[in-house]
Amino acid sequence: MKRTKRFFLNGVILGCTTVFLRGVGVSFNVYITNKIGAEGIGLFGLIMSVYMLATTVASSGVSLAATRLVTEELSLGCDRGIKKSMRVCLGYTLFFGMLSACLLFFFAEPLGTLWLGDERTVRSLRLLAVSMPCIALSSAMGGYFTAVRRITKSAMSQIFELGVKICVTVFALKLYISRGIEYACMAVVGGGSVAEIASFTVMYLLFRYDEKRYKNQREKEKHYLFRMLRISVPVAVSAYLRSGPVTLEHLLIPRGLKKFGASASASLAQYGVVHGMVMPILLFPSAVLSAFAGLLVPEMTEFQKQGRTRDINRVASRAFCLTLIFGIGAAGVFFVFAEELGMTIYQSGDAALFIRFLAPLVTVMYTDSVTDAMLKGLNQQVYSMRYNIIDSAVSVALIYTILPRFGVNGYVAIIFVTELLNAFLSINRLIRVTDFRISVFRHILLPGAFILGSGYGVRLLFAAVFGNIPSGAGALTVAILATVSLYLLLSTCTFTSKQTKYPGGKYASLSLK
Repeated sequence: MKRTKRFFLNGVILGCTTVFLRGVGVSFNVYITNKIGAEGIGLFGLIMSVYMLATTVASSGVSLAATRLVTEELSLGCDRGIKKSMRVCLGYTLFFGMLSACLLFFFAEPLGTLWLGDERTVRSLRLLAVSMPCIALSSAMGGYFTAVRRITKSAMSQIFELGVKICVTVFALKLYISRGIEYACMAVVGGGSVAEIASFTVMYLLFRYDEKRYKNQREKEKHYLFRMLRISVPVAVSAYLRSGPVTLEHLLIPRGLKKFGASASASLAQYGVVHGMVMPILLFPSAVLSAFAGLLVPEMTEFQKQGRTRDINRVASRAFCLTLIFGIGAAGVFFVFAEELGMTIYQSGDAALFIRFLAPLVTVMYTDSVTDAMLKGLNQQVYSMRYNIIDSAVSVALIYTILPRFGVNGYVAIIFVTELLNAFLSINRLIRVTDFRISVFRHILLPGAFILGSGYGVRLLFAAVFGNIPSGAGALTVAILATVSLYLLLSTCTFTSKQTKYPGGKYASLSLK
C-alpha cells in the first residue's frame, strides 16, 4: 500500500506541476501568437523542428537509460552502483550535447537557407546551439529523479525554467519585435535558451545534494557503460530515425501547401495554425497522463527485474483502461466545445475547425503515449524504434504525395493514418508481452456515450437558459467543468461497481492472449 500511495503521490505532484506548466505555456503561446501572428508562429515552428532534432541528438536516449540503470541499482540496494551509473550517463550525454551544439552552430546557415528555405532562421538556430549541453545533462538528471521517485526536484527546476523563459522572452519581444518576424523569433528562441541554462543550474544543484544520501559502497551488477549503451543506443537510433523524418515532415508541409496553391505566407500561417495553435490545445490534458506514464517506466522495470509478472499484467491493464477513459473524455470535450475553444483562445475560426477535426484522434495519441512508456519499462524499446521508423516513413511518403493534391485537409487525414498506425503497432506489442485486459463495452463504448451525452446535455441546458453558451472564458470554463463533472460522476458509478461478465462468461475484449 505504501508503494501505491507513493506512486500516486508522485503522479499527483508531477501531474499538477505539468498541468500548471502546460496551462501557463498555452497562455504564453497565445500571447506569442498575438504578438507575432500565424506566419510568425509558422516560422517559429520550422525553427523548432530543427531544435527537436538537435535535442534528440543531445540527449541520445540517456533519460531512459538513467532511469532504468538507477532503478536496477536501487532495487538491489547498491548505492555506489547508482553513483557510477549516473557518472557514465552524464559523461555520455555531455559528449552528445557538445556534438549537437557544434553541429547546430556551425551548420546554421546551410540548415536555415537550404534546408528550411528561409534565411531568417539562421540566427535563431545559432541561439539554440548555446543551450544544447545543458539540455543533454538535464535529460540524464531528469531520468535519475524519475528513478528515485523524487520528482518534486525535477518539477521545481521546470517551474523555475518556465518563469525565466516568460520573463526573458517578454522583455526581448518588447525590444526587438518592431524589427520584424526574424528578430521576434530570435527573442522567443533566446528566451528559451536562457531558461534551459537556468533550469540546468538548478537541477544540477538539486542532483548533487540528493546524491549525497547514497553512502554505502555496495556494487553488484557492474559493466555500467555496456548496460547503458544497451538501453540508450536503440532508443537513440529510434529517436534519430524518428526525428529526422519528423523534421522532414515539418519542412515538407509548408512546401506541399504551396504546391497546392497557397502563397508562402499563407502556407506558413496554415502550418502555424495546426502545429502552433491547435496541437498544444489538444495535448494539454495529456499533462496528467504524461506524469503517470513517466512513473510507469521505473515501476515496470522493477517488476520485470524481480520477475513479478502478475504485477506487470495488473498495472498494464489498469493503466490502459484509465488512459482510455481519460482520453475519451478529453476527446469528447474538444469535439463538443471546439468552436468555443477556438474562438475564445485564439479568436480563430480555422483553429476551431481543426480542433473538431482532430478531436477524435486525442484518445489514440494519449493511449499510444502511455503504451510506449510501458513498453520502455519492459525493455521493449527496440520495438518502439521499429514502429517509429515505420510511422515516420509512411508520414513522409503521404505528405510528399497527398499534401500537394489535397492541401491542409489531406494533412489532417495523414495525421489520422500515421497516429492510428503507430498506436496499433504499439498496442499489439504490449498485448504480446503482457496479459492486459480491457472491455470494449465498459472502457470504450460507455465512456464515449457518457462524454457525448454530458457535453450535449450541458449545451442544451445553456441553450435553454441563455440561448447559447455566452462568449468569454468564464462561461466556457463553467460549461466544460459541468461536462467533466457529469462525465466523472457517470464513470465513477459505472467503473467502481463490480465488473460483470458478458454472454458466454467472457469479457467483451480487445485482442487478448
